[in-house]
Formats: sequence, structure tokens, C-alpha cells
Amino acid sequence: MTVPQTLDHAAAGRSAPAPRGRLRSLDGLRGVASVVVLAHHSLLIVPSLAAPYYGEAVEGRVATLFVRTPLHLFWAGTEAVYLFFVLSGLVLTLASRSRAFTWSSYFPSRIVRLYLPVLAAILFAALMIAALPRGRGSPESMWMQRRPDHYSLTSMLIDGTLINGTTGAVSPLWSLKWEVLFSVLLPVFILGLRRVPASVQIPFYLALSLLGEVTGVSTLKYLPMFGVGVALAAIWDRIGSQTQRVQGAAAGFVWTAVVLVSLCLVMSYWALTAVLSYRRAEVVTLIPILLGVTGLVVAAGHAPVVRRLLSSRVFVFLGMISFSLYLVHEPIVVAIGSVVSRPAETVVFALPAGLLVAYAFYLVIERPSHLVSQRIRRAVQQSDSESQRASV
Repeated sequence: MTVPQTLDHAAAGRSAPAPRGRLRSLDGLRGVASVVVLAHHSLLIVPSLAAPYYGEAVEGRVATLFVRTPLHLFWAGTEAVYLFFVLSGLVLTLASRSRAFTWSSYFPSRIVRLYLPVLAAILFAALMIAALPRGRGSPESMWMQRRPDHYSLTSMLIDGTLINGTTGAVSPLWSLKWEVLFSVLLPVFILGLRRVPASVQIPFYLALSLLGEVTGVSTLKYLPMFGVGVALAAIWDRIGSQTQRVQGAAAGFVWTAVVLVSLCLVMSYWALTAVLSYRRAEVVTLIPILLGVTGLVVAAGHAPVVRRLLSSRVFVFLGMISFSLYLVHEPIVVAIGSVVSRPAETVVFALPAGLLVAYAFYLVIERPSHLVSQRIRRAVQQSDSESQRASV
């Protein structure tokens, strides 16, 4: 599993017309995943923890503990990205069911919603790289060795387009390429959903993703992950109605089993690398990991205890700033990792610093961008309505 240049995919879809409690819990799940990504990049500054992401052996008891036990769930950045992809497919598809939804208003508002924060994050990263030194701290970390010490205008322009790929200067931006492509292709996914049952589409998308992994075709690997979420949206209400029939202790047992099995599946890659090569484990565990993150999404939306927990204020707050945290955390982590004396201490400082800066970024950049996106959507919808009345 290559090091993730890691995760807001689903954040832009918060207006989905699902029941309010379920949406809040999905926001909470997204918030948890964003903190996992922050922890992931913070711990990659530790040389022994970064090495396995570059195909090196796991050495030492501490590294084994963090890499090959359930502790890895707290910093499973790659798996968190996959969860974002599935969430995005689900939430955007649910949003398209709204009576007020129109494709003519969706496209411009969606592009603005994604690109304005991304462009601001690129400028933030450029300022951080220029203002704070890099190259000290933990040069032994393979991940730190690959962090650039400058950010050229050409690289910023490339990153700002997203579609043609990114330079890696702000590594989490890699996933936004697939978010943008999926957003453009959403009508195609929904059209396919109307013609093919979700029970057929989910295994089809899983198979496509595996084919992409085997052949090395990134488009085949990543876009079908969104498709899993699209297909999940088609049966979302049915899942809710079916699970409501299970009450009492039986419901607790079922949902506990779903969560535990899902977490085991999410952890399967790192567990199997103890007996398989990294490459073989990637192939063998891709579908189990996708099933695991899908199970967590279902539990977040429908398991009563999980839904209430993730709908609490702390987790909803994390969900609210998740896109901002995803966009701005890496320059902060690298800056802290360049100056602290002990690499393992980076996470201690990066967590509060990342959350604080992310909240400020949300207030100054993301929330205004969202408001602009909403105004554009309403303006286009009003224009469409006036055109329809004029034609009548």
C-alpha cells in the first residue's frame, strides 16, 4: 500500500435531503476520518512508521504495535480516503433526490464549492513552505524526505486545476482530482443506477476497483469507490426500514457485529502484510477494505447508538471543519515535524494546531465559499424558473 497522499470529498454534500439525524451522524463520521488523516500524516514523521508505507519492513516492537494491530485504525489514512469516496457518492446521490435539485444549478455550485477552498489551501501551503524551514526534524523519515522545500508558481497552477493530477507539494490534493471527476460524472452514475439494481452495481463497482488495482489504472480503481456510495443511496431507506425491525438486545448484537467486522475488514491489509507481500496484500484486501468502510457508513447512518454518538456536538463540529482540516493540515504537520526534537511528539502538537487552523480556515474560507455556492445555485434555479414561466 503506497503512502496515501491523503481526504473533502463528502463535505460538499451536506445539503442532502436525508433525515437530519442521519446526516449529522455522517458528518460526524467524516469528522472522525479527517482526524484519522491528521494523525496519519503526523505519525509518518516517525521513520519506523513511514517505512512500511514505502514497502520497507516493519522493524521494532513499537512499529509492529502501531502498524499491525488495531492501533493502526487510529491513523489509517488510506482507508479513511476510501471512506470519503464512498461517503461522497452516497451523500451527493441523496442530494440529487431533492425536489429543488437541478443539474443546471448543481454543476456551477459544486465547482465553486470545491475549488475556492482548494485554491485558498494552495496559497496557505505556499506561505507555510516559504515562511517556515523544512528539512530538519526527522530526515530519516521517508515521508519527510519527500516533502518539498519550495512551492513554485508552476506547481501551484498545476495543483489548482486538479484534473491533470497534482504535484504532491500538498499531497492531500490528489484525492480531489477524483472528487471533481466524480462530481462531473454524477449524472452518468445516477443514470446507471436507474437501469441496473444496486444489488448488481455494488459488486460490479467492487470488481472494477479491484481490476484497477491489479492493472494499475487509477481511474478504474478510484471512481468505482464513489459508485459504491451511489448504489448504497438507492437502498439507503430500505436498509433503515429493515434494521428498524430488529429491536432490543438483538439490535445491539447485530450492530456491534457489523461495526467490529467492518473494523476488522478495514484493518485487513496491515494484518495480512505479516504473512503476505505488500503488493499481494493490496490486491487481496482491497474489496474487504471497501466492504469495511461501507459497513461503517451504514452503521453511522442506521445503528442507533453509533448514530447518536456521531451526532453529538464534538463529532458534528469535526465534520463541519473536516474539509478545511483535510486541506490545511499537512503543511502544519510538516512544519511541526521539522522543529520538534522527537518525531513521535509531532502528533501531540499537530492535533490541536491542525484543529485550530482548520476552524479558522473554515470561518474565513470554507463557509463563505459554501455561501457563494448556495447563492449561485439559487440564482440558477430562479433563472430556470423564470425561463420556464416565460416559455409558457
